[in-house]
Amino acid sequence: MLALRVINTVDGRAGFVVGKPEPDGCRTRLVNVAVEGSTRYELWPLHLLKVRPTKEQHRAMGGQYEAPKGYPLCV
Repeated sequence: MLALRVINTVDGRAGFVVGKPEPDGCRTRLVNVAVEGSTRYELWPLHLLKVRPTKEQHRAMGGQYEAPKGYPLCV
């Protein structure tokens, strides 16, 4: 889902979903993610993403997170 804050379960990096899952091979789906604290955009396997708790999501998603200026997709 777009705009979700997620964590990569392999290395613990935090990210922000900015694209829909795309098929990659038979079973793998990749999601375009903006890595938090960086200017990088990466494709992460969907099965390796963990959605952060609701209170850590953006206010529009029911959470309490206030995004810094310039954060992807936020004004």
